[in-house]
Amino acid sequence: MRSGWLAVSCALLLAAAFAGSPGARAQATDPHALYEERCTRCHASHAGDFVAESLVRRDDRIVGRASGADVRSFLEGGHGGLAAVEVDVMVAHLTAVLDSAGLFRRKCLICHDRAVVLARRELIRRNGRIFGRYTGRDIETFLGNHGRLGSAQIDTIVRMLGRQLVGQSGK
Repeated sequence: MRSGWLAVSCALLLAAAFAGSPGARAQATDPHALYEERCTRCHASHAGDFVAESLVRRDDRIVGRASGADVRSFLEGGHGGLAAVEVDVMVAHLTAVLDSAGLFRRKCLICHDRAVVLARRELIRRNGRIFGRYTGRDIETFLGNHGRLGSAQIDTIVRMLGRQLVGQSGK
């Protein structure tokens, strides 16, 4: 009787642990931690460096600069040992890094720490917008007079900083 109860309890705990849609689990996965845990043994310690050195866009795919191999297919084939949800997170992360074209590195890194560190230490999401955690400034508005950014660049930086705030509810 007792072992039956234990088996049911374990099954319920496992079901609760794996509950939710793959999208919800993917959204909660920190792409930086995933990259650092699974990729840095063989690749650059920062995804931005890896992307700049090793990846390009061909058609609508992210591929290896030297090999031409499709990153998604490569990861789905077992490279890095990622689960399917983690492949989605990693491809989205590498794509976003590639799409930002090193803007943060060129415009912001001279004065600020890495984007992930800056965002998680200094920023907060409230009502779907990003604010200075301690200043209360709306970051999109603030960037209009900070960093000599054009409007398209502001949009890119705001989206990029928002991606760094994994797990914040935005309320």
